[in-house]
Amino acid sequence: MSSLSSRSAVNSPLTMLQKEFGQARSIAKFDKAVHDWSVEETALSEVASHDDLVAVLATRDYTRHDDVLHALLVRAAEPGNGGVVATEIVVNAMLPAVPGIVGRVVRAARAAGGSVGVRRGVTGGGVSAAEDCQDIQAAVIGHLWEQARCYPLRRREHVAANLVRETQRAAQRDFGVDHGQAAADVVSIDDEVYRPLTDVPGEPDASEELLELLAWAVEEERLDEHSATILTTRYFDGPVGRDGVATDRQVGALIGLSQPTITRHRRRALEQLAEAATEFPGRDLPWAG
Repeated sequence: MSSLSSRSAVNSPLTMLQKEFGQARSIAKFDKAVHDWSVEETALSEVASHDDLVAVLATRDYTRHDDVLHALLVRAAEPGNGGVVATEIVVNAMLPAVPGIVGRVVRAARAAGGSVGVRRGVTGGGVSAAEDCQDIQAAVIGHLWEQARCYPLRRREHVAANLVRETQRAAQRDFGVDHGQAAADVVSIDDEVYRPLTDVPGEPDASEELLELLAWAVEEERLDEHSATILTTRYFDGPVGRDGVATDRQVGALIGLSQPTITRHRRRALEQLAEAATEFPGRDLPWAG
């Protein structure tokens, strides 16, 4: 790495924010807030310090993650300093997801090429390496803050995944990416991506809304039954993998196909489903762009 690249990394928005949140005064502020909230909030009753929060989010108890993050986001929605501190705590927990989001935004903007709007990158001329490290990082962190501050509290499941997805979408809009490009917009948990402290999944929620969309897409012949079988097995009928849904390997074992084949079919199925979602009567789904 060149000295210029090293200085860029050291001075990047992500690195600077990580240093700020890692300072003793920040940790002390987080400790006091979390301790006070643990007395008042059942979901935080066993989280009496920032270290306790880190320990909880480092586990694979995703239901517990949802409960804790949702409780913090309720606090983040409050006006005043308490809301700001809660937002800082949530953003700090999600910072490890930022490099992955930045990478996907960069790839999406480059893949869009000249087909997107006039504004390609912050300079209007495309996404440069310098923008990767500085401007896009800053945009992603800014949107992560906004998503944490204004999180729709009715979404109680897959909270971290929702934060990642909506942050990515907002950043992509900044760089003129069309959300119809589902391959760039939908995050695959089987791809190599940076994972936040919460080890979040990054695809649509395994919810009744997704099941309704799948059924509608098949009925309207927007999704073939083979693709629907793969997605249904992944989110509803298959074994639970490391991220709370069946992995491509597990789906392949059930259906009798190899993991690469399942991965290829799943990605195509998600593209079809995302396209169909734009016409779905319930298009107010979180990820139906």
